[in-house]
Amino acid sequence: MTRFIAAAGLLVAVASTACAWPLPFGTPAGNRVSRGKGTFPRWHAVALATEAPVRWLVAFPPRRLAAVDAHGALVIFEITAPGLRVAARYGGVASPDGPPVAVRLDQERTGVVLVAPDGRLLVWSEGVLRGYDVGGPLSSLTFPTPIAFGDRASHDLLAITRDGAIVLIGGLAAGGPRVVARLDAHALPDGRITVGDLDGDGLPEAVVLSDATGRYSHGVLGDTIEARSLTVARVRPYALEVRARLPLPAPAVFEDLVPVLAPIGGSPTPAILVARSATGQGAAPVALALRDGALALVAQGPSFGQSDRWTHLIGAADLSGDGVPEIVAVATPHLDGLLTAYRRVGGALVATASAAGFASHLIGSRNLEQALIGDLDGDGLPEVVLPRQSREVLAGLELRGDRFVERWAADFKSPLTSNLVAADLDGDGLLDLAVATRRGLHVFLSVR
Repeated sequence: MTRFIAAAGLLVAVASTACAWPLPFGTPAGNRVSRGKGTFPRWHAVALATEAPVRWLVAFPPRRLAAVDAHGALVIFEITAPGLRVAARYGGVASPDGPPVAVRLDQERTGVVLVAPDGRLLVWSEGVLRGYDVGGPLSSLTFPTPIAFGDRASHDLLAITRDGAIVLIGGLAAGGPRVVARLDAHALPDGRITVGDLDGDGLPEAVVLSDATGRYSHGVLGDTIEARSLTVARVRPYALEVRARLPLPAPAVFEDLVPVLAPIGGSPTPAILVARSATGQGAAPVALALRDGALALVAQGPSFGQSDRWTHLIGAADLSGDGVPEIVAVATPHLDGLLTAYRRVGGALVATASAAGFASHLIGSRNLEQALIGDLDGDGLPEVVLPRQSREVLAGLELRGDRFVERWAADFKSPLTSNLVAADLDGDGLLDLAVATRRGLHVFLSVR
């Protein structure tokens, strides 16, 4: 075990049973939807210059943000009455491609976990950062996903190892995290594990993209390696087992990192939303479901009919207030940036509204978290929050009929560098927003 002492101050976590945006994409399901309401564009804006551009942000109580910057520093920010302050900083300890994650360590403590460049698990709590060899190196290109079992006081972790296995890590509460189960899933080293109950039996499944291939060399998500299959694993307290695998025939691939688990209408269980691409076709949004122990295609949207055209799937939520969720995506975010709302009509995902000029992803980046859905303006309908094409302006767009209407915007005059966080950051019950640009960290607090 390696122990690091805080470089700047000490923060003591208070009792908490939940964290409000604990992963870069919000909840373990990967559906980038934040619950609650804000008061935007009425906000109190605070900012703080950072030593290096911040790549990743997560929120955890009380009134804190954990960040990883471009140089691999872990930084703990505290939201105070005057503004923001750095409570702790640990230079060069983390992988810049491995975001931090907020976790529950026991009934009294929350903390932050992430992966070191050498594959050790790092755990921060109460002003101290410790490093653990959990039984083999973890992938430094991704992050653990917390999972709760029954009445356990602490989270366990699902993680991807350097050799592509899914592992279940226990022992966070005891201060000695270790691998308690392993599944050789051939997961992408930079894939994200999402978790949900896919068949309604009350037991969780983990979903991950698997079987790396170079047969589709678009290369917009950090490398030219994509997935040939998708794997669903049943998760039990001390066991992992394959429930289903869906291989794609050549030349198709899953051109994605995050399988989004979200409702798409007509079923109480979530579908798996992912982008499928092929040479000569480009990407198309598809929805999969776990049925009778197998993965089945339940709906798909149109493809571009041209290679090297990607669709960024954000999530699904009821944008119009009629009780039917829309699937939100950005088609070709590196070109026209077409924000699109889809609805499921039988076996088809049909576009019902669109707006051009948005860039939810930076080409070549593994950060797919620069867009989210949340009711930041408090009118009862969620907005899609994402950057305009310049990447210097963040906008909130509401769906009205067959068109998107901009409700508010924040101009940073500097490009975004981090994921978005939408949560109650100051404990007043209102939805707030945090994001970083090249100039520093920006927090927008809703006001009563």
